[in-house]
Amino acid sequence: MQVEAVSHDALLQASRRVDWRFLLPRPELGRVACMGETDPELVRSLRLFSSELTASQSPAADEDEPSYDLVVLRNASLGELEAARSRLRSGGWLYVEVDNPLRRKRARAARSARGYARSLRRLGFVDVDAHVHWPDFASCRAIVPLDAAAAIRHGLAQGQRSRARLVTRLAPALAATRQLALFVPCASALGRRPPDTKDAG
Repeated sequence: MQVEAVSHDALLQASRRVDWRFLLPRPELGRVACMGETDPELVRSLRLFSSELTASQSPAADEDEPSYDLVVLRNASLGELEAARSRLRSGGWLYVEVDNPLRRKRARAARSARGYARSLRRLGFVDVDAHVHWPDFASCRAIVPLDAAAAIRHGLAQGQRSRARLVTRLAPALAATRQLALFVPCASALGRRPPDTKDAG
């Protein structure tokens, strides 16, 4: 973990911003690339909790071997998913944050976390999953699998916003019809690049 002079409260907030690291088999982030659309708080937190961080529109193209343990994207295009895959080491993880697709202005990124999960599987990723982050990424109090309607309903019930109450009531029906990902405010997709054959043998 990189050392930076921060207050206890700031460090706590920074750790909350990357609480999703506990979805990984090992919460140590290792060597990380944050590509494309970025969020200043996310980049700052990644810098604190990774051994090394590259934050840019795309990782350096002149690297001979894919070498990142983790690549982080936000509202990515398919091209960015493909570029991220090429930068991951064998067995590395790709994490994609997804803002609500119905509220996004950029058409190229208008897909849900479930849509990203499908794209990751098509690109050959394994151990793919999608999660809801409640109430949002920055002040996350709960991370639950997108298909766990009961857990999502409980998490949303903690919110006070009228929209949250509406989604809370509709969560079981939305989950049953696989539409819940379109209505939750913040979600993510996660997948692992499978080990190369030469590494697996």
